[in-house]
Amino acid sequence: MKEIKLMQFFKTQGIRAKILTGYTSMFVLTSILGGLIIYFQVKNTITKNIQDELNNSTSAVLNMVKTAANVSIKNYLRAVCDKNKENIQAIYNRYMSGEISEIQAKDEVRRVIFSQTIGKTGYIYCVNSLGIPVQHPNPDVAGKKIWAEQPFVKQMIKMKHGYMEYDWKNPGETVYRPKAIYMSYFEPWDWILSVSTYTDELKDLINVNDFRHSVLALKFGKTGYSFILDGKGNIIVHPELEVNQLEGSSAQYRDSLKEKMIKLKTGKLVYLWKNAEDDPYRQKMVIFNYIPEYDWIVASSGYLDEFYSVLGTVKKICMIGIFFMLGFALLTSFWLSSLIIKPLNQLMVFLGMGVPQNLTTRLPVTSNDEIGKLVTYFNGFMKKLETYSNNLKKEVSEHRLTAEALMESEWRNRTILKCIHEGYFEADLKGNISFSNHSLSMITGYSREALRHKNILHITSDKDQKNMSDIFDGNGLKEQNIGIFEWELKRIDDQPCFVETSLSTIANNVSNQAGIRGVVRDVTQRIQAQKALLLSEEMFSKAFQSSPCGMFVADIENGRLINVNDSFLTFTGYDKATVLGKEMLNLDFFKNENEGKKFFKLINEKKSLRNKEIEFCRISGDVRDGMISAEVIQIWGETCILAALVDYTETKKLERQFLEMTERQRREIAFALHDDLCPQLIGIELLIGILHQKLKKTLPAQVDSIEKIELLVQDSIRKTRLLSRGLCPVDIINQGFDASLSELVGYVEDMFGVVCHLDCDGSSPFTGNTAATHAYYIAHEAVHNAVKHADAKKITIHFSTHKNKIVLMVKDDGKGIENQTNHKGLGLKIMEYRAQLLNATLDIRRSVRGETIVLLEMDGPVIQKTNV
Repeated sequence: MKEIKLMQFFKTQGIRAKILTGYTSMFVLTSILGGLIIYFQVKNTITKNIQDELNNSTSAVLNMVKTAANVSIKNYLRAVCDKNKENIQAIYNRYMSGEISEIQAKDEVRRVIFSQTIGKTGYIYCVNSLGIPVQHPNPDVAGKKIWAEQPFVKQMIKMKHGYMEYDWKNPGETVYRPKAIYMSYFEPWDWILSVSTYTDELKDLINVNDFRHSVLALKFGKTGYSFILDGKGNIIVHPELEVNQLEGSSAQYRDSLKEKMIKLKTGKLVYLWKNAEDDPYRQKMVIFNYIPEYDWIVASSGYLDEFYSVLGTVKKICMIGIFFMLGFALLTSFWLSSLIIKPLNQLMVFLGMGVPQNLTTRLPVTSNDEIGKLVTYFNGFMKKLETYSNNLKKEVSEHRLTAEALMESEWRNRTILKCIHEGYFEADLKGNISFSNHSLSMITGYSREALRHKNILHITSDKDQKNMSDIFDGNGLKEQNIGIFEWELKRIDDQPCFVETSLSTIANNVSNQAGIRGVVRDVTQRIQAQKALLLSEEMFSKAFQSSPCGMFVADIENGRLINVNDSFLTFTGYDKATVLGKEMLNLDFFKNENEGKKFFKLINEKKSLRNKEIEFCRISGDVRDGMISAEVIQIWGETCILAALVDYTETKKLERQFLEMTERQRREIAFALHDDLCPQLIGIELLIGILHQKLKKTLPAQVDSIEKIELLVQDSIRKTRLLSRGLCPVDIINQGFDASLSELVGYVEDMFGVVCHLDCDGSSPFTGNTAATHAYYIAHEAVHNAVKHADAKKITIHFSTHKNKIVLMVKDDGKGIENQTNHKGLGLKIMEYRAQLLNATLDIRRSVRGETIVLLEMDGPVIQKTNV
């Protein structure tokens, strides 16, 4: 309400007041806005410079610390490496002089370098020029060729001498850490002597005094400085405070600041601080970074008011400028108003003598200045206006009816063009567009204004350029109308647009062609759908015919073959003329008719099959193993099956051969353990017994050690026998399947220390030793998986026969098996293959409580398949 009254008051004021108010307000607002822009621009620039300066200082300190640390670590590792190389050279000289053999020399080198620890977990090792570790404290690494594939080993082979850093994690660790290595090449034995450790284990080598002076030398502002804290908040480097010296009036703020810095590790903080007891608190900014290798935080800080001191000067300059501009604006406003208002007041006097009530009114000319000229021009304008008014009244009277008719006709045409979905355009004989409707803009993507500056050829695709050039050649149409034809446009986004077009001529007053009008209909979706359909049919046909799988399309009801590819004919031996139109059950494609009926019933129910194993017959009568996948599709309104067949007969043969080879190698290893290693261990046991008797008389103090060795050898003999029996059990049928499982239980408890329980009803359903062996190894593999992969502490083996149904189940309390539908291990695949040979079902799942259950079910008595 106040604003409305203020506007009304302003409107009632004179021109002088308006000029003074408006001009002065403009100057004042402009000055204030300019001052604020300058102020905040300067402030933002200073803020950015502050952050850049603090960031640069922090980065400089960070580089100083890392450089000093790297130099210390490198010098330390080089000293250790050079000293050990001298020791190796001395031992090698003893070997060359004949004092010791080469084996003794290398053993002594191994004892020397393995007795040293670098840092906490670092060590010394040697690799040859091929990257194979010849001396390594970890026996699992020594001599392994695969170790040479490590990227840092390849770099060692390339350098042979010098310092290198890389990321590494030891077995049992989850995070990679930076590791440093110094190496030196010992040419006589082709050894690259390497001293390696994690860099964070040598942080004690860092001497703060090496970079303290450089850190304290960094200054910015009046009192800004850099400092270093450790991860516990202890001060490492500071220009004023020493370690644990936290007394003073700012201790509370200092502790809070340190806690935030320790928590964030890296970042920026603004906080309150004062240097002395009597000083006021001021805002201070600190930017800090974290060095994880040494658990240090490097930081740079400074007072904000020291950086922003120049803003006070800028503020004063802006205020003085605003007052100066205000005075200048007032003087200028008074001067301009006096130049304008005085003549206008005189003109107002003349105009106030009489307001023209009609066009015959004239004002008297009393001067020759601008006001007089203005009055003269006004009188002349009124005279001409009177003449024009009289003529206009006559013309208006004559053309009123014609104008009304034309307006009504134009309104109708505009409404039609606006509402129709087809595009409409008008162009001259050379194709320059003069008018278009909204629908044409929607079709082409151009606005109506843009189309008025376009030529028809500009929105025509390259393919139709020649045809449209012949039509819009400047000579007009040869016929008055052109029937509907297809035209490919080019949209604003360069995307093709297909339209149906009809053209007609526009005649002038003398009935000559003055232009061409056209109506276009967008048929892009129809054209693209036709092309997509053709492309889809072509792609499907090529994929169908070129597939390495045996592809066929058949009627879902009776299995009548509609189409097959060459791979299907190759698999079955038929020719295309023989199979097309024939039912698959009549072709004896399936091994038996019931299996074929079951297949068609299954695809009718599920509408989709994946990787179903079948046995199919060739034309020669040979039975082949295959895997089939199928989908239900609609072809010309008819429900059909699209199926893909893979012949994996040869794959199954290879699987059987692999299994036989595995069993043979298992027996060979078992016999080698039983017939070779066990007798040797027994011989060692006898020799130790003889030595025990001799030492009992001569060296009774060593008898306890001999007895321990004898017990270890006896335990090794027992475990070797158990391992031999586990790899190749004796005749299971004669021994009894439950007895073999009992031996497996004892073997697991002795070898792995896992509680294993057997629940067996004592039945012997197997009629052949081979079938019993397959069942035994399924249980054997399940138990080993529970121990090695599930970290089980308790395993239960259940075996029973009930109503001619054999059940073998292995259950553990481990962490459970993961979902391995897409990636099964070799052990699981062999277990499944053994189950197939037994005509059994194998189910491996994870129970609700998380334990793993391996369930084998088969009909008994079990006789092995004849093809094994």
